[in-house]
Amino acid sequence: MSFMSDVLKKSIPIWDACANTPFVSEMQKGILPVEKFKNYIIQDSIYLKNYARIYGSAIYHSTCLKDIQVYYSILNFVTDAESAVRLSWLKRFGLRDDDIEMMEPLPQNKRYVDFLLNIAGHGDIPEILMAALPCMLSYSYVFRKIAVIPGTIASRYADFIGDYAEDLYYEKCRDWCRFGEEKCGGLPEERKRQLGDVFRKASLLELDFWKMAYGEPDRKESC
Repeated sequence: MSFMSDVLKKSIPIWDACANTPFVSEMQKGILPVEKFKNYIIQDSIYLKNYARIYGSAIYHSTCLKDIQVYYSILNFVTDAESAVRLSWLKRFGLRDDDIEMMEPLPQNKRYVDFLLNIAGHGDIPEILMAALPCMLSYSYVFRKIAVIPGTIASRYADFIGDYAEDLYYEKCRDWCRFGEEKCGGLPEERKRQLGDVFRKASLLELDFWKMAYGEPDRKESC
């Protein structure tokens, strides 16, 4: 089994738990209170600003032009393509990204951001990649899973769900998985085990993020 296949297999139960949280379930059904979705969009905007910084760190610490181009393409996707629907929802709530700058992250969000920035600060490229990938890959998995549930298309959040469930996003994730295998698959077994742990911790922090809206217990020990 390849390195990425192994880490993905081990993370699927965590991502299934993400899909089964009350927040995601209610989003799928269209019954999630709008105020909770507004708070999520705000927290997600705070997170994405910092998430982009981890790819900036990867670009800075990379010495191979091909790697720099890949990280730049992901950064561009995060800041442009992935932000379109999020920005449309912010606008509906009378907010802009500039308004988010003065807002504070909730504890679950802060722990996730701190985890990412701590790894980015080390400048270890494989670690940066394994910390960052679960965000994008889990979103593809979770939203493709709920998108096929009957009735999802009628949800008031259908545009947001569809943005992450679309085939283009899925294909991008497949490309990033191949890149992850290229960067990590040939490393020593002990190193791969350590990187797998980083990937798992990031997946658990994703789960805590989805639980955040309803104040469910999170895993402080996960990071």
